Amino acid sequence: MIKTQIENNARKIRSFLDESQISSVFEIEKQLSMQRQDILMALGWLAREDKIYFIGHENNYKIMIVDDRYDE
Repeated sequence: MIKTQIENNARKIRSFLDESQISSVFEIEKQLSMQRQDILMALGWLAREDKIYFIGHENNYKIMIVDDRYDE
């Protein structure tokens, strides 16, 4: 997968998380009809840009969007 596709998937996930506030990889996979490997790459992109938090531990975690409205 090329970089632009990863970035596009990251945007889709970020929009989804903006609405749902918190989600699991399984819920993202189900709601967005995306392949797990594509989700994980996009989450890596978002994590590298400090756009998401991972809450939980081991295999039981949720993803939450970082509220960057107050970063200014």
